[in-house]
Amino acid sequence: MTKDNQIVKEITGRTLEECKMKLRREYGEDWELINQRTEFKPGGFLNLSTKEYIVVKYITGRRKSIMNEPESYNISTGNKLTEQQEFEKNRQALLQQNSDILQRNNTRVLAEMAEKLDELSEQLKTVNNKVDSNQLVETHETISKISEILSENEFSYAYIKMIEEKIRSKFSLEQLDDYKLVQRQVVDWIGESIEISKEKVFRPPHVVILVGPTGVGKTTTIAKLASRLILESKKNELSKPEICLITTDTMRVSAQEQLEVFANILGKNVLKAESSDDLRSIYDEYKEHVDYIFIDTSGYSPNDATKISNMKTILDVKMNADVYLAISASTKTSDLNNILRNYEPFAYESVIITKFDETQQIGNVISVLWEKHKTISYITDGQHVPRNIQKADVIEILKNLSGFDIDRIHIENQFGE
Repeated sequence: MTKDNQIVKEITGRTLEECKMKLRREYGEDWELINQRTEFKPGGFLNLSTKEYIVVKYITGRRKSIMNEPESYNISTGNKLTEQQEFEKNRQALLQQNSDILQRNNTRVLAEMAEKLDELSEQLKTVNNKVDSNQLVETHETISKISEILSENEFSYAYIKMIEEKIRSKFSLEQLDDYKLVQRQVVDWIGESIEISKEKVFRPPHVVILVGPTGVGKTTTIAKLASRLILESKKNELSKPEICLITTDTMRVSAQEQLEVFANILGKNVLKAESSDDLRSIYDEYKEHVDYIFIDTSGYSPNDATKISNMKTILDVKMNADVYLAISASTKTSDLNNILRNYEPFAYESVIITKFDETQQIGNVISVLWEKHKTISYITDGQHVPRNIQKADVIEILKNLSGFDIDRIHIENQFGE
């Protein structure tokens, strides 16, 4: 088909831009678009899908006929082109070609940038969602409520933060809405943080030394420990153990008298040791004849380093002793930290919690022992000898937590023997 001595043709491509690129490769700039239309052709497996194509109608041949002339002519006037006009024509054609290439490159770069921006937008959205979720967890009502209850039980700041971090790492945002679920897990974590001293096997004599500050009830506790042994042997139909009672507290008359009352009930005498030589002499005399040796010590302020050091010197006798630190359950957290630290020279491995019945908040004791990695051996909860002393038990300690809905059956399954 021709138009005014020019050839009219068609070309197809996926886009109009692709059709133009084909024309430029074939004819340079010697073409002109007339119209375009969209067609659909079958494609894919078994021709089950269709593909869209652009059909472009164009004219070509006008410039070719001119180029065949011996000289160049101005198309509009028919006059011969000057060298300057010919140069300008070629320059414009080159500029147009470069402009088209630049436009195509810019289009590709912009498309790639848009794709990257979409990816970054999705990443930012994910990060923002995660931040929002973390903020909701951080301020969740369940965590705040648990922290408040722990504080009311006088748990230390470090212990509360430890529990909060466990909650955040353990539970999803949806699970935090189930307060009972979280609360039960927190009680389990508290129970797991309580370490009970294991029973030891000693060759006679089993030497027990009780140290601790004044006023915690060491003398009464010594009597309870001794009486408990005798009652248990009787209950189990075993021979009555031979016991030796020693006190290094020679300055406090009331302490000696109190221990002597218990000794008389047991049919024993209280032996006094004012120096390490005295203690060594008593030990050497009785070690072959008794099963247990109980040593009561003076009570000093935990800040009185001199007197504590003197007492350590008196006890510096090789007896393979089992040393207990007696602490009162009602002592505040900061004082407990101070006591445990200042009595470290005695190398105690375990503590006896006294006056357990005189307080309703035990988080202070649990926190400090957890931080210091110390075990609990016995708990005393009254003045009656020997009834008010028992082996430490996680279940009984957890039952004394206030503010928690303790599931007795659950904790017995978790921590029962």
